[in-house]
Amino acid sequence: MKSIGGYFELEFREGVQYHETALKLSTARQCLEYVLRAKCYNKIYVPFYTCDAILEPILKLGISYEFYHIDKNFEPVFDRAIEEDEVFLYTNYWGLKQKTAELLARRFRNLIVDNSQAFFAKPIDGADTFYSARKFLGVPDGAYLYTNCFPIPMTDYPLFDPQSHISYLTGRLTHSAEQHYSEFTACEAEFSNLDIHRMSLLSDRILRSLDYNRIAKSRRSNYRCLHEALQATNELKIDMDDTRDVPMCYPFLSRRPELRQRLIGQRIYVPRFWRNVTDWLNGELAFEHELACDLCPLPVDQRYDETDMQTIIECIKK
Repeated sequence: MKSIGGYFELEFREGVQYHETALKLSTARQCLEYVLRAKCYNKIYVPFYTCDAILEPILKLGISYEFYHIDKNFEPVFDRAIEEDEVFLYTNYWGLKQKTAELLARRFRNLIVDNSQAFFAKPIDGADTFYSARKFLGVPDGAYLYTNCFPIPMTDYPLFDPQSHISYLTGRLTHSAEQHYSEFTACEAEFSNLDIHRMSLLSDRILRSLDYNRIAKSRRSNYRCLHEALQATNELKIDMDDTRDVPMCYPFLSRRPELRQRLIGQRIYVPRFWRNVTDWLNGELAFEHELACDLCPLPVDQRYDETDMQTIIECIKK
């Protein structure tokens, strides 16, 4: 029986989620696992430049995998056809490679698009596509999957319990980011090798309450501000398509090994994507090695405005 009365819970505006019609799971890697289970692939082609979490469901299911390189435009360096029981995984890097994903969907019979860095990208007909809400929004869990294969009802999967994943979110509202960073990393580690779960009710409610138009507009505006100031010194020549792309970050590449620490010293936090890449390359000095060591993904998200972007620009130009 539903409880009536008593103390209040958190309240949210009642709206619709950006990916309202997708399957709602707990993490992006669980979305990948769902597809691999549902379609019974025997082999997957994976970019060298990706998070090691991608391998979790592949190893769990005992599926054969092979890495491929990308070029400096983040296009696959891959000239083979794939077999009926194989699938090609492509990452929509930084939310700026939607056009490439669309072209690959015409090229490969079996394609999975990893839109973990491209929350606002549209799903592509004929391609399984998954998203991570946590990389764009303040939620304890949440991922979306578009697929045409539904062998297992969603109700067969348990709901994710977010109880232990809330304190770093509320903590950053009331304290410094640094104070709760260890809680954040501990929560991230708890997702490792987790069985498939449905999205938590808390994330579901939060994701129904957001102004997605404002979020997309803010990210694009902040990206343009950084790009205008930094494109001349950025070794990556990658731009935003205003009709397709909403960026996760501004990917800034320079041969200045001190830059990351300078930014962090000014409390401008830039993640490193991804430490595992250098191990996978096994000493090969490929483009992916340079990205893993020197790329600074500069924040452009909806918490910030042009004044914040100018702070980043000034720090880089010193």
